[in-house]
Amino acid sequence: MEAQARSKLHPLVAGAAVAVIVAAGVAVAAITGYLPGTKADMADSRAAGAQPAKHAQAKQHVAAACHDCGVIVEVKEVEVAGKGTGVGAVAGGVGGAVVGHGIGENRTGTAIGAAVGAVAGHQIERQARAHKRYDITVRMNDGTTRALSDETGTPPAFKSGDKVHVSNEGVIKPI
Repeated sequence: MEAQARSKLHPLVAGAAVAVIVAAGVAVAAITGYLPGTKADMADSRAAGAQPAKHAQAKQHVAAACHDCGVIVEVKEVEVAGKGTGVGAVAGGVGGAVVGHGIGENRTGTAIGAAVGAVAGHQIERQARAHKRYDITVRMNDGTTRALSDETGTPPAFKSGDKVHVSNEGVIKPI
């Protein structure tokens, strides 16, 4: 009796295909900024519309009496580990199960492949979501020290010794 050709798609292959499609959709959403919590936002556009006349008046006012001014003491780069959402673990688990089943062709191989794939997928997702933070320490004119954090990912244009104005919201501007 001839063996019938199987035209059905294996459930693990179908699951892997769905996981890849979902992962691609999440990646596109993260890159374009539609995913909540991503750092794909553009820089503040308010600074682009500043007028030179107002800037000169602000400098004169700051020089007269500035309680919110100080000197940059330190700018330190800190690597912040990303947090896993579970998408990487699920995709890695499905992929690992498919590979494990193909190698072992039994349930043990599938289970081991799924476990290893889930751990690997979780770690890959955490690495992909890691970002840099810049901790900025400012010694204010009144002698106090303010510690500020910048998580935009772009290195600040300030260095130690620069004179700056720090607003109540924590925005740093050069003097």
